Amino acid sequence: MKLKLILAGMFFAGTTWAQSEQWLEYHTGNEGRAYSPVKLTTNAPPGVALPQLNTANGTAYFARWSTPMDPSGGRWLCLDRTRKSGPYDRLFIDANGNGRLDDETPVMGRVDSNNGTFPATPVVFKGEDGPVTYHLAFRFYQYEKSPAQLLASSAGWYEGMVNFDGVKKRILLVDGNVNGTFNDMSSDPYKSDRVQVDGDKTGERFLGRMLEVDGKFFNVQADRDGAFIKVQKAENVALGSVHVPENIVNCSVYGTNGHFVRKPANGEFTIPTGIYRMVRWEIQRKDDKGVPWTLSGYNFPKSSDFEVAADKPVTLDIGEPVKAELSTEEGKQIAFNLKFVGKQNEAIEMMRDNQRPRGPKLMLASADGSLCYTNSFEFG
Repeated sequence: MKLKLILAGMFFAGTTWAQSEQWLEYHTGNEGRAYSPVKLTTNAPPGVALPQLNTANGTAYFARWSTPMDPSGGRWLCLDRTRKSGPYDRLFIDANGNGRLDDETPVMGRVDSNNGTFPATPVVFKGEDGPVTYHLAFRFYQYEKSPAQLLASSAGWYEGMVNFDGVKKRILLVDGNVNGTFNDMSSDPYKSDRVQVDGDKTGERFLGRMLEVDGKFFNVQADRDGAFIKVQKAENVALGSVHVPENIVNCSVYGTNGHFVRKPANGEFTIPTGIYRMVRWEIQRKDDKGVPWTLSGYNFPKSSDFEVAADKPVTLDIGEPVKAELSTEEGKQIAFNLKFVGKQNEAIEMMRDNQRPRGPKLMLASADGSLCYTNSFEFG
């Protein structure tokens, strides 16, 4: 944390920021708020002084966590283990940014058969007005016959009371892309940071130039280090119309202007003009027994981006029908993979009464009937 911060980030066009910074408090926890994979290698980084490693227990893993908060662009870390087998349970990370690992105290992880989970660990950056502390948590995992994997998670976040046009609400500011900063906005929602406003049924929203609170639009600007946010009611916001199939009951879209959630009326809704990507759409039905089912699409590719203009409605080709794709991977065994995709090549999820239904069955049979094998797909 720091005593004084220089504002950095993106301004909403034409906005004059009359309000001063609204300061937030830094919090930490061992459960990450967001996750990002970090590439592992067994090659030691050149020029980095290493600690004494337990090489008798296996080859060490190395990784570089990327962050714009460090002048070099990232921090090196190393994993080894105190046992002959099982998950790696000892972590060294260049917490002070001096380019060395031999002067760091190891962080011990909690292990089970496949996972090594490491608690929130502080790393310190040099800010313009003093040191800035950020917390990371890690999970190492390796399943049978699969390569080792490492997940980094943002274990520190900011929260506090913020004035929205005379109404104070508690907000949380989360480093959604786990790179050490809190003001990232991208055309890809999953490369953006996140904000949560108390009372918002949507939960976390991806951070944009605008935030919708109680039906009102606000220009927002988060500090790069997360310690404060600036908020001002947006005036004369230009809106555009979006058309979707009438059976779409919920949908959310994201662009650098913001993350907006809508319940279309007769297949239509309005949002501020700009370039967007669909985050999620949803169709709801009941079967002949009255059990509710939900079909939804998510994880849209960049090719699905669309522009909303004030003078030209846009129509989105989403929803039904979806298609099933069956693929195989040959090795010592043949692995079958079944997935559903939507019209924009988005991923598809089906839920029965808010739970995943049983996976479909796969039957293999030889042409002469001498071989017949049946198994069920599992979610994974």
